[in-house]
Amino acid sequence: MSLSELPFSAVDRALPPPAPLTFRYEQYQADTEFDWHRHPWGQLNRISLGLLELQLPQRVLVAPADYLVWIPAGVAHAAHIRQALDYVSVYVAHDAAAALPAEPCLIAQTPLIRALLDDFCQRGLDTVSDSWDVAQAQLLLHRLQQAGSVDDYLPDSDDRLLLPILLAMRAQPGDATTLAEWAQRVHSTERTLARRFAQLLGMSFVQWRSRLRLLQALGWLKQGRTVSDIAAELGYATPSAFIAMFVRQIGITPDRYRRQLLAEGGAA
Repeated sequence: MSLSELPFSAVDRALPPPAPLTFRYEQYQADTEFDWHRHPWGQLNRISLGLLELQLPQRVLVAPADYLVWIPAGVAHAAHIRQALDYVSVYVAHDAAAALPAEPCLIAQTPLIRALLDDFCQRGLDTVSDSWDVAQAQLLLHRLQQAGSVDDYLPDSDDRLLLPILLAMRAQPGDATTLAEWAQRVHSTERTLARRFAQLLGMSFVQWRSRLRLLQALGWLKQGRTVSDIAAELGYATPSAFIAMFVRQIGITPDRYRRQLLAEGGAA
């Protein structure tokens, strides 16, 4: 059976069709794996902390907790959840989903999007029926359309100016070379490089480097390296500066993240 022919799960078939949204809530333990599956409706994946890794037929989509992962209806995917967390699946009606991206992607949780979802989730809403909730759901969908999307948390580029910079930083995430210094090395200007980062990668040089360092830190934490060692090797002036970055992007401290990775049967 091909991935496009996978049957929908019994859980999905038991849910009411979204009108325009249906919510499903779960709590997952560390290192939870989901085999290949697909859904009858478009799906927004939301996690409370950490990282969500989705395997698509052609690529891997990695998302931290400040992003929603959008999977259009019928798209096969598998998932890996590294740490214990709360998970919300928001199914979107077909007519509403038509206004969202046609391919799997990440959608940033703006403050308003987060607030609207928090309200639904804190009330444990499963279906939308009250007129006020319908209006709130429509506003949420509108804001999701406006928020834009990205194909990858840490995108690449084969641009002749950016490629050598990205390769060098991937090889040495702790390199403290500034954008102005990179401009000299690639015979360009800081303004030109800043513009290309924004246009081709959808983020600034500093944002890209911060994401690179975060992903490297996650791997080193899993290997058992100390927070102090990781902070120093990644170029942070103090461990507290590294911890602040980590909490801002993942939602928990590095030590708590490591404990959850090592926990047997759930969070520490």
